[in-house]
Amino acid sequence: MLDKQERLSAMISDCMNRFVVGYAKMLDQDLTAPQYLILQILSENEPKSCSELAEELDVTLPAITNLSNKLAGKGYIERITPDTDRRSVYLRLTEEGRKVMTRMLERYQELTKPMRDHLTEQETDALLSAFEKMTSLLPIGKGRGYK
Repeated sequence: MLDKQERLSAMISDCMNRFVVGYAKMLDQDLTAPQYLILQILSENEPKSCSELAEELDVTLPAITNLSNKLAGKGYIERITPDTDRRSVYLRLTEEGRKVMTRMLERYQELTKPMRDHLTEQETDALLSAFEKMTSLLPIGKGRGYK
């Protein structure tokens, strides 16, 4: 028999696996999960430098360059080079990128609706509190706000 901590770990693992499967089904065919994460970050707080994105996603700068090239090629983001520092490159969403984000968020709402519909307000409050605490303790993506 599992103790509470082991049950919690197993349940979190199961929940994450189910989300990954559901998440993969909702992604556009031409958009990978890492590309979507970049769009999501930019939709929350743009523009962002490639270095900031690399740090937030805990990946290398060349990986961000590769991903951003693909997103720019699809017309979802654009590069901005400030006049004051031509070596810096910032990324921001295009109008098409905003449309993609709107569609993705609508799909995500559909994916989570069955769960949300079966929770009381107290259960929702408890889960929000627990998830906020859990995400603040995750080593990747620090500083991302969900409020």
